[in-house]
Amino acid sequence: MEQIDRSLVKRLQEGKMTRREFIVTAAAAGVSLSGIAGILASCAPTPTATAVPVAPKPAGTVAPPKPVVTDKLRMKLRSSFITEGNEVLKVVAQQWGKENGVSVEVDLAGMGDLQTIAGTAAETGAGPDIVEVFVNTPHVYAEKLADMSDVANELGAKFGGWYDLAKEACVPASGKWIGLPRFYAAHCIVYRADLFKQVGHDKPAETWDELLAIGKKLKEKKLPPLGFSLAHAVGDGSNFVYSMLWSFGGREVDKDGKTVVINSAETAKAIDFVRTLFQETMTPAVLQWTDAENNRAFVSGEVAVTNNASSIWWQARNVQSIVGAPKNAVDLFNGTQHALYPAGPAGRLLFTEMMSSIVFSYSKNVDAAKAFLRYLNDRPQMDPWVQANLTFCTPLLKGYEELPLMPWNSIPPLRPFKAAAQYGHLPGYPSTNGRAAGEAFNKWIVHDMFAKACTGTSTKDAIVWAEEQLKKIYK
Repeated sequence: MEQIDRSLVKRLQEGKMTRREFIVTAAAAGVSLSGIAGILASCAPTPTATAVPVAPKPAGTVAPPKPVVTDKLRMKLRSSFITEGNEVLKVVAQQWGKENGVSVEVDLAGMGDLQTIAGTAAETGAGPDIVEVFVNTPHVYAEKLADMSDVANELGAKFGGWYDLAKEACVPASGKWIGLPRFYAAHCIVYRADLFKQVGHDKPAETWDELLAIGKKLKEKKLPPLGFSLAHAVGDGSNFVYSMLWSFGGREVDKDGKTVVINSAETAKAIDFVRTLFQETMTPAVLQWTDAENNRAFVSGEVAVTNNASSIWWQARNVQSIVGAPKNAVDLFNGTQHALYPAGPAGRLLFTEMMSSIVFSYSKNVDAAKAFLRYLNDRPQMDPWVQANLTFCTPLLKGYEELPLMPWNSIPPLRPFKAAAQYGHLPGYPSTNGRAAGEAFNKWIVHDMFAKACTGTSTKDAIVWAEEQLKKIYK
């Protein structure tokens, strides 16, 4: 561990300084990112993550020429619910700017805001140089984006190749990379194992039918209910409704990417099941839940089950670690566990919450943006960011999966997240028509189909409505 004021480390260990405050202070004092990551890992509340030194730069490496930037490099990036990750990201960006003599402007935003920012930039031909966007969105703006093939191919060759999901999101029929896959937020079911035991279940549900049965028992005993967003929640809501549709065999479109097939018996079964799940096991508040609401509801003890990345566990850990934390906070953290999404009649299929970096062709700083993204996604910068994010932000490069530094390899409660990617898909599955799928996703068609069916619309009418909307897009 490199030299650092030991009083700072002691304050962190004693809980007198937050991890976020430590990152900012240490970075200002000149501590490297790998040094910060190692200290955070060694001082983490139990269970701790294993700190692993990043790969050193080869001796004799010739530094690339410094990029030329007009005015400043502006970027709109995804904000993590795990705030330590955001601080590392800011430090990385400013460090690159300092090393290259470039003024860097970094704004962090939520997924919904980023989708709006990207749409406005595409329409007006002006805006940030780099924007992080959700799932298939790069395809929606394909003709307006810079070619990222050189950076993507270089990183893929260096770190074991890209997952297929990454290619689906960023490579259209032309074969060129129109975006650079940045990360995915692995999702699981988050549940209170202590409450499950109170209704006779020592294990998580393997199927949706089992979870329905558990939810009914929780409600009968007047214990906290289930909660899955049925609103316009870009992350958690999308993960729920798309996963439900696919797990019951429903699809928006056929594999040809043209034929709308939402009007099927399988879709009807998915809708009927979700309606029953909503009526018999959930809190009605889910009809208005944003991506933050299920976190709040779980950590406050209002629900016993939801779907999420690792941010609920992280939040619960932080609350119970405060000196003098109430016993219910400690009990909640100790009872919080993760499990893979249950399987439906068609198997276990998951929506994958992933982000990609895009650079619009209007930018006068395309080369500088690519240089920054190459730097951002290299291990000396990626490793501490990954460690700080506790699987909330996971690279889409295969070489990372088995590294000891990955939190799911060192923190037992996070291990289920490791298997999530193998079941993952993007909107429009099983087609590869990313443009249409991205447009349909941005219009909330699948979300609204389920929400309508849970608020009075018949199954048939909800499906017919969705079919009409999808046919306007898939032509």
